[in-house]
Amino acid sequence: MHRYLSSFILSSIAYILVGVLIIYFISIDTYSDKTTKIINIQKVCLSTVIPKIEPKVEQEPKPIEPKPKPIEPKPKPKPKPIKPKPEPKPIEPQPEPEPVEPEPEPEPTVEHTESKVEEKVTPQPEQTKKQENISNVVAAANADMMKAKRELFIANLIKRINSNKSYPRSARRRAIEGNIEVEFTITADGGVKNIQVISGHDIFKKSAIEAIKNSFPIDIEKGVFNFPKKFKIDIVYILK
Repeated sequence: MHRYLSSFILSSIAYILVGVLIIYFISIDTYSDKTTKIINIQKVCLSTVIPKIEPKVEQEPKPIEPKPKPIEPKPKPKPKPIKPKPEPKPIEPQPEPEPVEPEPEPEPTVEHTESKVEEKVTPQPEQTKKQENISNVVAAANADMMKAKRELFIANLIKRINSNKSYPRSARRRAIEGNIEVEFTITADGGVKNIQVISGHDIFKKSAIEAIKNSFPIDIEKGVFNFPKKFKIDIVYILK
């Protein structure tokens, strides 16, 4: 039973293959007949493609540069002909000069010059008066200037001493006022010595002496006074 079944299967496969091949060949023939057509070619046109000719742009000719002229070499200057030096002329012997007799020298003449006596110019009385007046004015001006310098020196000295004085406390409590007359000597180097109280209230003596000591040394202008020199001043004490 099994053998018949296998033969049946093999035979059926063979028939199927044969049928497939027949159908394939038939389909190829029909397709080739239907799709192929014969086209009658009557005319053949041969055309040539002419390339477009672009107009040429004429370029301006370049200017021809002139060729540089060759530099001609300068001719060397011809050497100047050397002139022959003239031969020195022979020196002719000159005749010796005849001796000349010396002339006699004239005798010196002495001129007598009269000595002139210089006359002294005596000043006129008007000129002497003017000169005396000028000298007097100058002397008076110098004296006034010196006096002003001395007064200024003393005023500055008193101002300096007053700035250094102090009011005693006991006199301030008791409301005591007064002045002290003091004498002292200023030395040539601007120092002070020999301080003495001449008059005044005893309560102000110590303060006055200390004020004078604290005000020195000072600068001294030469010519104002002949130092060392004694001075006498009043120191005033007033309550404010």
